[in-house]
Amino acid sequence: MDQAKPPAPDASSLFFRLVGGGLECFNGDMHRGYDQFCPIAKAAEIVATRWTPLILRELMANNRTFNDIHRGIPLISKAVLAARLQELEHHGILERRATSGPHHDYWLTPAGEALRPVVSALGQWGLVHARDTLQPTDLDPTCLLWGFRKRAMLEALPEQKIVIRFEFSGVPANRMKFKILWLVLARSGVDVCLKDPGFTVDLVFRGEIADFVKVYLGHALWADLEGRRIFVEGDRQLARQVPGWIRLDKIVGRDFPVVRAAAQRAG
Repeated sequence: MDQAKPPAPDASSLFFRLVGGGLECFNGDMHRGYDQFCPIAKAAEIVATRWTPLILRELMANNRTFNDIHRGIPLISKAVLAARLQELEHHGILERRATSGPHHDYWLTPAGEALRPVVSALGQWGLVHARDTLQPTDLDPTCLLWGFRKRAMLEALPEQKIVIRFEFSGVPANRMKFKILWLVLARSGVDVCLKDPGFTVDLVFRGEIADFVKVYLGHALWADLEGRRIFVEGDRQLARQVPGWIRLDKIVGRDFPVVRAAAQRAG
């Protein structure tokens, strides 16, 4: 899959002056901070702008290409994502590292890695204290399968490729085109497909998107919903293994952390 080159932000455009307050501060055109020396205020000016915590979440899940970061945050425009990445680079939170060709990856710097427990604590707080704020429009199937991708335990996967088709009901009206998705599990990596990838389907998972999200967030147990509200079709032995591979049988925040530990830097 070719990696798209992020568009260069035009900091002089009216668009960026309206929605990119952080970029104006970055360019020195206008100070849009809190005008306080308080370290909480100064940190918030950098890491609490719209979309920035989610960008950090993706980077901490080892999604380092522009396309992969965008796939984890599908509602952010590519122009705004490019601007936010530029801001974080300017503030020393991330660095760009060259890859083959004209593209590059984004890596957290030591200052960025120091935010890992902060983002983890924010996620843990959300699990405990924000669960009642979930809205039907939050139930995005693409975000759910991208979450499965990030949680997959590659070392536990079998040698052969496993293809799972998810068929969701109760999907928000504006995400109905994603009510059927595919998850391709392989030791070399896990991919989420919006269209039929053309491989033989090994298992089919069916159920309400809300029930899958409850399991994903640890608000319900897989063992309680599987066979009652969530249904799996296909080889039974394989069906018993898959929840362990994508950690559906475990509770986030208890059995594994909200944000994974730092990966070893290459190079």
